[in-house]
Amino acid sequence: MLQQALVNGVVLGALFALLGVGLTLVYGVMDVPNFAQAGVVTLGAYIMVTLHQAAHWPFFLAVAGGVVAAGLISVATERFAYRFVRTRPLAAPAVALGLLLILDNSALELWGGDHVSLTPPYGAGLIQLGGMTVPAVGVALVLTAAVSMLLLWLLLTRTGIGRAIRAVSQNPEAAATLGIELERQYVTAFFISGVLAGLAAFAYAPTYAVFPYMADGVIFDGFVVVILGGLGNVWGAALGGILLGLVESLSAVYVSAAYQTAIGFVVLLLVIVLRPAGLFATTARRVA
Repeated sequence: MLQQALVNGVVLGALFALLGVGLTLVYGVMDVPNFAQAGVVTLGAYIMVTLHQAAHWPFFLAVAGGVVAAGLISVATERFAYRFVRTRPLAAPAVALGLLLILDNSALELWGGDHVSLTPPYGAGLIQLGGMTVPAVGVALVLTAAVSMLLLWLLLTRTGIGRAIRAVSQNPEAAATLGIELERQYVTAFFISGVLAGLAAFAYAPTYAVFPYMADGVIFDGFVVVILGGLGNVWGAALGGILLGLVESLSAVYVSAAYQTAIGFVVLLLVIVLRPAGLFATTARRVA
């Protein structure tokens, strides 16, 4: 039972990590609590379903189309809304919640309120690991998160784009003085965040039904992950996602599934009280 709970926790934590890393990347660059990320996940999932089931695209091509679309939708939120509140931090949460409502209700208008499913070719598969059973969709979720984190690490540490994003997150004024185009880095950060949202939709949709408010609940777990990892700390968010997934999974087994999410928030409160900067906080606000 313990081993199965740990495996389930890793799978759940991989989803939280995908969400949390996208959220913390945007926060590290712009100080914006991007609640609209949930709406991007939802629209990305619907686009995948439409391309696969209505347009008859091959499954993985439909997923790729949905991921790219999610990145573009995320950029649109920055261009048409967030750019106007960069210097108004108190207004950013209200704008973010407004955007979430717009995106969710857009999905409701376009696709209706019925629950639909995105079924991958391996959807019914089960993998036996010793005495544990892992759904193939769970393995795909973990692999998606791991590969995404690796590629993001390579982007941030080995490319000029990544170095520019990190410079802007550390000190925008100094970065601009050095000739870095701030607008380009903001757009790039939002596109990457949207791509991660699309990947989260690919990981989330086969396990849960696709409907207009599918990601609204789990996005708050993403923000718990951001705080656990330390604001702006990408790798802290990844580790925080795995930690929160394990805590919630073990809580469901040894306490009660009814209190699974509540216990996750208890952990959050303890971290806020005992280590307000987060478990993996750094000495400066940055994307690292």
